[in-house]
Amino acid sequence: GVYDVKESGIHFHHMPPLPTPKDGEEFISRLQSSFEIKVLERPCENELVFEMKGVDVSFANALRRIMIAEVPTVAIEHVYMWNNSSIVHDEVLAHRLGLVPIHVDPRLFEDFAEEEEEPTDRNTVVFKLGVSCGRSKEEDDSKNVKDDADAATASASNNDNGQPQLPGNDFEIEQLASESAQHYRSTHPSAAAAASAIETPGRPYTKHVYSRDLEWVPQGDQSTRFTDHRQIKPVHPDILLAKLRPGQVIELEAHARRGVGKDHAKFSPVATAAYRLMPHVELIQNVYDDKAEELANLYEPGVFGLETVGPEDPVNTKIKAVVKNSYACTMSRNYMRDPVLKEAVKITRIPNHFIFSIESVGMMSPGVILAEALRVLQSKCQNLMRLLDEQTGLQGDHENDIMDEEPEEEEEQE
Repeated sequence: GVYDVKESGIHFHHMPPLPTPKDGEEFISRLQSSFEIKVLERPCENELVFEMKGVDVSFANALRRIMIAEVPTVAIEHVYMWNNSSIVHDEVLAHRLGLVPIHVDPRLFEDFAEEEEEPTDRNTVVFKLGVSCGRSKEEDDSKNVKDDADAATASASNNDNGQPQLPGNDFEIEQLASESAQHYRSTHPSAAAAASAIETPGRPYTKHVYSRDLEWVPQGDQSTRFTDHRQIKPVHPDILLAKLRPGQVIELEAHARRGVGKDHAKFSPVATAAYRLMPHVELIQNVYDDKAEELANLYEPGVFGLETVGPEDPVNTKIKAVVKNSYACTMSRNYMRDPVLKEAVKITRIPNHFIFSIESVGMMSPGVILAEALRVLQSKCQNLMRLLDEQTGLQGDHENDIMDEEPEEEEEQE
């Protein structure tokens, strides 16, 4: 069929279908001769636009749904809360952690065979989160800069009862905090600028807990398997998880595992995966001069171009419109407001030519998502063929059993 674009909308016109393939070989031969896939553009690292030709809409929609719901990824599934004195409830915090995209290749991990299976370094990624809010920003900055020094000082200054001793007076505390804060700001200018933009003068100090505070804890040989660019970490370091006031603490351990989007949306690797039919634009009447400029620059920018008229064109005309790029057509139909252009331009949609747009969340590149979706679709087809073979074999065995029983029944009748 053909999709015609009219002023009232898009209308589908049925056309005589192709003859039914006589067998599977003919079907595969048709598909191989007409199928084509090509990358059109890569706007950014997490976006991909490609075209797919020569397939039915059922194939395109199956691929779209697989990319959304059946391509495995890794996300936080279990959270063990050791201490949470913030105003965020344990369940809400665990839910927020689960929605944080994790930068890790799921193909390097295994699925849990059973729900009760023990976690191992082959099926689980472990994170820990330990944050606390001090009395001021300077105090927290000093902790970030001198964690190791503070731990050594605390262990060396323990009293007889094993309790750590703080500096002698408030002046020493303020002086230490000021020096540490200055050092931290000098070494982390971007973090200092972001923090100062968040803080509101005159309000009590609030510590913001971000996804970058999640610390990956390697298990088994993960430290050697995941190094450099493969290092496991949240995709976006600036996802806000919670806000703490002085004295509040969050301590927890989070376990991430493989899963698919049909079980929970947090496992979906794409933000959007959509397709549209490729437009086919043609000029059934020539458009000249002012109307040509309006069509090219106002009604459908990027679709039409302007060319100098030739000897075959009418006299007293200078330029005419030509179709330059049908792919840029947005199906706006604004040109139909003009009665002249309405009769001159015809737009249809090619029913077996699809333009796919994939926007990855960041856990996997869009190209890998497409390849994994095709692999899942291939596995589904193989399973279907296996089930058909098994069913055909069972029916054949059943028919043989019936044929064997019929002579016995005839002998009994005799």
